[in-house]
Amino acid sequence: MKVQMASRTAQLGVLAALGVSIPALLLPLIGDAKAQHLLITSALVGLAGFILTRWFIPHVAEKTKSRGICGKDLNKKGSPAGEVPIPEAAGLAVGCVFLLCIITFELLHYYDIDSLVQWVASGFKGEAPRREQIADSWLVDYNAALATIGFMLFLGFADDVLDIRWRVKLILPCFAALPLLVAYSGGTGIAVPEPLQGMLGLPSYVELGPLYQCYMVALGIFCTNSINILAGVNGLEAGQTYIVALAILAFNLLNISGLLDSTPKERDGHLFSAYLMFPMAGCTLGLLTYNWYPSKVFVGDTFTYFAGMTIAVAGILGHYSETLLLFLIPQIFNFVYSLPQLFKIVPCPRHRLPVFDPKTGLLRPKDQPDWNVVNLTLQLLGNTTENTLCIRILCFQALSCAAGLALQWLLPGWF
Repeated sequence: MKVQMASRTAQLGVLAALGVSIPALLLPLIGDAKAQHLLITSALVGLAGFILTRWFIPHVAEKTKSRGICGKDLNKKGSPAGEVPIPEAAGLAVGCVFLLCIITFELLHYYDIDSLVQWVASGFKGEAPRREQIADSWLVDYNAALATIGFMLFLGFADDVLDIRWRVKLILPCFAALPLLVAYSGGTGIAVPEPLQGMLGLPSYVELGPLYQCYMVALGIFCTNSINILAGVNGLEAGQTYIVALAILAFNLLNISGLLDSTPKERDGHLFSAYLMFPMAGCTLGLLTYNWYPSKVFVGDTFTYFAGMTIAVAGILGHYSETLLLFLIPQIFNFVYSLPQLFKIVPCPRHRLPVFDPKTGLLRPKDQPDWNVVNLTLQLLGNTTENTLCIRILCFQALSCAAGLALQWLLPGWF
């Protein structure tokens, strides 16, 4: 029996409802009024980012297409849709709007939000909004995040235009991560679970020093490239970014509200991360309205690089980089599973995509399938449409993120 898929609008509606429900459920649970008002402000900035992204993408797509920065959808090869040139590097629009959003929030953060709202509501009359004292360390972290994300946005667009070699792509994120290392003020060790303490004779906390900083650089490189290699299906790159951003946001709000145990310093880190994730989720949802199947634009390396680095920045400067890996289980699995091809032990084509059958409209693995989650899903679950394939992988992503949140609820008993 053939199952009828919901319409494109209905599928996007489900994603939008998921994005709205998380802050709607968790923001009222935050007892700190000042933190709650700042988070609501960040959520409104994210909403503005969604609207601006939807407006800006068609303009960028028109320009990139006129300059020949476009391609054909290989997953529709042999059909009329496969012959239509589709604008690439739409991530440039998303990245620019995202940077505008977080710069705008930094400006708003200088003011007491309540007095600012009253001033605007009065028609810009009466007493001017009060200025807030902002810690220098917060500004250092925030501007380091801006510098790093901006660098990766530039690198991604340069790759879309110049087709940079892989070896260079691995080196440049190291330089982009330097502002993070300079700004990082958290611990440089790891907490060892109680069962491992007895089994391995380890203390409860192991200080790693410079090795931990090497780990942070490696995390930046991994996040930058992990979304880029779990790709090739309409909506997959933006979809996985959106789900991970929502999972991080839920984790942040659970800690800020006190539902998960955390120290005041840890809650400050989660506030910082939430200020990045609200605009990230909003801008990515705006991209999905164009990139969801059937895609009207391709995101390009511009989006995957900047999105991956934004996630890494949130984890590092939010001081939960180890926990972040729980939300990236599909990306970790895809990377490990892809290693034989990435290191050329197994032949690796330029595009590790499945094969489209114009007669049935279904995707199937190649006769010698590529080693990635996209093709593995087809091997395990059978041939299917591109839309269904994307939804299946995103369901795996959502379940992994839910499992990560559940583990966080259970982990305090293991330390």
